[in-house]
Formats: sequence, C-alpha cells, structure tokens
Amino acid sequence: MSDLFSLSGKTALVIGGRGYLGQRFCAVLRDAGATVFSADLPKQSTAAKKAGKSADTKGVHQKDIDVRDEESVKSLIQEIKKETGKIDVLVYGATAKLKDFFSPFTECSLEGWKTVLSAELDGAFLVTQQVGKLMEKQKSGSVIFLSSIYGIVGNDQRIYEGSNLADLYANNTEMKGKIFSHGAYNTAKGGIIAFTRYLAAYWGHLGIRVNCISPGGMWHPGENEEFVRKYSQKVPMGRKGKVEELDGALLYLASDASGYVTGHNLVVDGGWTAW
Repeated sequence: MSDLFSLSGKTALVIGGRGYLGQRFCAVLRDAGATVFSADLPKQSTAAKKAGKSADTKGVHQKDIDVRDEESVKSLIQEIKKETGKIDVLVYGATAKLKDFFSPFTECSLEGWKTVLSAELDGAFLVTQQVGKLMEKQKSGSVIFLSSIYGIVGNDQRIYEGSNLADLYANNTEMKGKIFSHGAYNTAKGGIIAFTRYLAAYWGHLGIRVNCISPGGMWHPGENEEFVRKYSQKVPMGRKGKVEELDGALLYLASDASGYVTGHNLVVDGGWTAW
C-alpha cells in the first residue's frame, strides 16, 4: 500500500510554494519521495509572512516566477526540463490580494479584480500550457489545482464582522469592524473548477489526470477569535481546518493511488458545503 502513495523518482512543481499552504504542499511531496521545485514570486505575500512557516522545506528547490508573465513561465519550465527532463506532478496554488480585497463590492477597484483573476486564471492557463507540453510527450502526469469552497458556494458575509483578515492577508489596517470577501476570489476559484474539468476531458486519452482540491477555511496564526468563532459555527465539525489535514488529499491526487481519478473536485471542508 505504501508503494501506491509513493512519489519516488517523480518530479513535482508547486506554484505558490512560498505561501502558507504551498510550503506544506512542498514538504508533503518531498517526504513522499519526489524531487520538488517550489516556484513563486521572490517576495513572500503578507499572509505568508505573518503566518510564518507551515512546514520545513529543506531540500526543496526554490525558483522565482511571475505566473502573469509568459516569458517568466516559459523560462522556468525550460529550466526544470533541463535539470530533470520531466514534470510528473504540477500543483497550482497561486493567488493575489490587493489592499481593497476586503472592501464592499461596489467599492472594489477594477485593478484589484484583474489582479486576482490574472494570478489565479491567467497564470493557471500559462503554466498548464507549458507543463502540458512536457506531460503530452510523457503521456502521463497529474495536475492539481487549488480551488476553494468559495468556488462552489457564496460567502456568508456576516462571519466577517469584527474580523482582522484585512490586516492579516492584505496589509490593510484601515479596514476595521465590517469587512467583505471579494467577488473576484469566488469567480477565480469557480473558474479553476471548470478549467479542471475541461483539461481532464482534453487530456484524458493521454493519461494526464487533472483534479482540484477545494479546502474550507484553514486556520492561520494571527486570525482573531471573533472570526474563528463565527466561521466555526457554520461548520458541521465545529472548527476550522488544520493545514496538515490537506496532506492526504494532495498525496492521493498526486500519486498512483488516484490512477483512475480525473476531473474531480476533492472538497476538504469539515462539512461546510454539506448544509
């Protein structure tokens, strides 16, 4: 059974690998035996900095990338190809949050909307296009997108009353009390689920599997008690998730254990979307 989940001899690329979840994903794939490349912007996001480390990424190869820049994407994939000759697993988890991310919908800027969609959707397009060329030649591969429960359902805006998320995730100390969740995030995450199904159907005959993971709210250091309490009240299991509770889902989709699974959205949310 352990061989079924082994990634020994595999090469994995994690886009967004310097983020809070990305660090953990890199460590999980590395511990399963893969050679792991972490690609992200050189500068960590505000959220990742404030959250600190979610895992020890010793042995993970750190690379820089701007997923919105086609040349940056092409250059990275060619660099990895020269080093290893292949990419067996791609995990795409890039995202972005501007200062007005938690503003009311009618006050959000077009710039902010475009920034989120560019990182989430344009980047997914550019990266999978380049990695897909390698996987087509290999006639194998596993692509895993990171979506969200908010790609499936709308937000209950009431839970954000009294939250400190604007400061924690977008470095916005001006938003106090009532904040909102940005529509661009939901739009992008819903798009990722649709893109997953498209690519699964497109590449299925080549043995390239494409799936996504939709986590519920994962606990981050620094979130205030008021928000955690309100969020947890809406979860059947009565709490936020722990980042390590995504380990199994990631390893399952990356490995041969899910050899006949493609086009699937694996929801890890403590039951949030069940009621």
